[in-house]
Amino acid sequence: MKGLKKERLIVCLLAVVATSFGGFTKIGMAGLPFLKIGVGRSTGMGDAFVAIADDASATYWNPAGLALLPVRQVVLNHIDWISDMNHEFISAVFPSAMGNFGLSVTALSLGNFEETTIDEYQGTGRTFTGTDLAVGLSYARMFTDKLAFGGTAKFLSEKIYDVGTSGVGFDFGVHYNTGWRNLRLGMAIANFGPDLKYSGSQLNFTHDPDWEWPWTREPIPATYLTETFSLPVLFRIGVAYDLINTEMNALTMAIDLNHFNDVNEKVNMGLEYRMGGFYLRGGYIFNTDVDYAADVGWENGISFGAGFRVRPMGGLSLGLDYGYRNVGRLGMSHRLTLGIGF
Repeated sequence: MKGLKKERLIVCLLAVVATSFGGFTKIGMAGLPFLKIGVGRSTGMGDAFVAIADDASATYWNPAGLALLPVRQVVLNHIDWISDMNHEFISAVFPSAMGNFGLSVTALSLGNFEETTIDEYQGTGRTFTGTDLAVGLSYARMFTDKLAFGGTAKFLSEKIYDVGTSGVGFDFGVHYNTGWRNLRLGMAIANFGPDLKYSGSQLNFTHDPDWEWPWTREPIPATYLTETFSLPVLFRIGVAYDLINTEMNALTMAIDLNHFNDVNEKVNMGLEYRMGGFYLRGGYIFNTDVDYAADVGWENGISFGAGFRVRPMGGLSLGLDYGYRNVGRLGMSHRLTLGIGF
């Protein structure tokens, strides 16, 4: 392998999976784990949002929620993820007479890795990096005054050095407002799509059969074969209910059940309190594998958040939200979200 030990590449590929979420019981069953990193203000309330989904981040949580937005809106989200990894998300929603359209871009930078070779095993002085990318196009509409459907088609890619993979994925969602005290139900399936596999020049090598005369031949070009892997398919179902809902104060409770194809189930619980234009949030992500949860520490999954909304002029609205997530032994994760409505 030119310039990079194959062992180093394997470690880097595994690191993408192993560092992107807290607990695993079926590790290695799916790839592109950056698709499971929550975005928007809901990260401060335990990622419980599938039944709320009332801003542009619905392109991630539940595309059906886009139909609830009466005005154009843009959400920008930055996450200081684990170590020197940075996660960026931008989503825009455009209402129309035919329904609401959404566009979203998610990018994860994996930071820098030091290049090593067989001869220079302590490092060449050069570095390389890895990136993940998802670009989605969403559509949602109200089928009745209470029921909304939505879907997202997205292009996916991951690249480490010059080895990578790309493909497509699909999200589908339903949002239903019962009409009783603003009780809302939501359901979504995310990252449904064909299996992927890695390819790239770093997987190429030459095989020297070491045959002697009269069978001497030139080295044989070859490529390492890679196994296919599935996308991190996620099924979400949740409920949201306003415990308090007045002009000046509101308290919303949300609970989501998340079923993954590569880890055990999680129950997300969150609260959001509004007083005028100021918001406070709190939540917890409960891992149903009790033994694992006790092993990594029950503080893993705690989240807090705060934010505010202002209307500086006309139909323009601005919102700024901060979220904190405890990821246990991997440290703390800080998130900042800017929302613009117009």
